[in-house]
Amino acid sequence: MIDSHAHLHFPDFASDLLQVLTRSFAMGVTGIVEVAVGPHGWPDVLALAHADPRIHACLGIHPHEARAATPPALRELDRLIADRKVVALGETGLDRVRGFAPLEDQERAFVAQIGLARERRIPLVVHCREAFDELLPVLDREGRRLVRGVFHCFSGDLTQAQRVTGRGFCVGLGGAITYAPERWRPVLRVLPREAILLETDAPYLRPAPDRHGRNEPAFVFATAALIASLLEMEPAELERLADRNARRLFGIPEGRPPESAPRPDGAKAPSGSPPQPLRDGGAPPRG
Repeated sequence: MIDSHAHLHFPDFASDLLQVLTRSFAMGVTGIVEVAVGPHGWPDVLALAHADPRIHACLGIHPHEARAATPPALRELDRLIADRKVVALGETGLDRVRGFAPLEDQERAFVAQIGLARERRIPLVVHCREAFDELLPVLDREGRRLVRGVFHCFSGDLTQAQRVTGRGFCVGLGGAITYAPERWRPVLRVLPREAILLETDAPYLRPAPDRHGRNEPAFVFATAALIASLLEMEPAELERLADRNARRLFGIPEGRPPESAPRPDGAKAPSGSPPQPLRDGGAPPRG
């Protein structure tokens, strides 16, 4: 199964990245979409992706990092997303919770990245926290119905889920669902099956009961099992469904790639990791 959203280049994995990857692949993870949140992380994400055929890169500028979306940075992003290992652009969007960047700066960065996704025909990974009413009109205006992607770590309600999937976007479901499962039952039941992706957002949002520990790709199966029970599906059926959806969205070929471990230098946490205050996702300790 594919973990459709992780941040393994973050300093949380500085001491044991190789072990985390080995454990995840042994558990049955067949692919990881490794997501950068700003220019400082782009080289590190690309290095991880090129070191292992099971790791795929997603490059962009997170709303908390919106001030980094300068013209030179956006030109560099445009150049880098042509790399054969890049499967998506993001994460980008709007966040009204943390306040690390003014909303107007976030919107400017989001508009620029929607434009790149539209022009380059690459999926967009969207971060949206308590900003659906502001974000969706921007996506409609700038995307021009030509952009598809995923709302990662989806935290909306039933109506918002319908608004997102009605625009042809997938929703990324992660460990936060395990914190209040019954709240998610009606939301999950309106989701088109072809819109469901599974993710960890590692190192954040570890599934319950140890919700404040470090998350990692191996734990995606715990989230999958809980979601499958809410949907009255077998876990293996949901895993196959989500895997197929991720491969279709990101253009990842079917079948298990040849096994490969990261280079010894790639197993270390890269130096360009994001600042510690950065927290994304939809649940404590970020809120």
